[in-house]
Amino acid sequence: MTIVAFYGSIRDKGNSERLAEIALQDLEVTKVFLRDYHIRPISDWNQTELLKSEADDYPALIRKQMLADVIVFITPVYWYGMSSLLKLYIDRWSETLRDPAFPDFREKMKAKEVHLITVGGDDPYIKALPMIQQMEYICDFLKMKFDSYIIGRGDKKGEVFTDEKALHSAADLNNYLKSQFQEASKRGRNV
Repeated sequence: MTIVAFYGSIRDKGNSERLAEIALQDLEVTKVFLRDYHIRPISDWNQTELLKSEADDYPALIRKQMLADVIVFITPVYWYGMSSLLKLYIDRWSETLRDPAFPDFREKMKAKEVHLITVGGDDPYIKALPMIQQMEYICDFLKMKFDSYIIGRGDKKGEVFTDEKALHSAADLNNYLKSQFQEASKRGRNV
């Protein structure tokens, strides 16, 4: 079983990243910090020709995603939604669906299990719910399994460590993912 984690924060070691560390502790994870990559905005697909702008890092990142069994999205709550870095990455999936270089994108996404970890400072247990619903719709569109989400509370760095509910949920996700690794190992899949 392989896991790829996409981090959507511009802040290094911010609350969402810290909460994800608990959820992903002692697991082999490919970590992608989107702030470290150049991803251009989505092209205008209403034109008859496929637009090819300057090269960016997106194709390499989507290949990593396509190879993973589990995808974890980590983002702070920005204006009641996911960060622009993560949204930009997901927006590009529209191109990938039509890109002849990725003819099996939709089919490969069907087998993915998705988890979302998010932290916000302004009543996130209520105000992050539109983002949760957005992720449910995204997963539903591609027939991915939206398996879980964790919402944490925290604004200043490290403040999420005072949110016992979020810490417990992160530990639960960690235990679940470890059990999935063990089951995959028993079935003879690569871990």
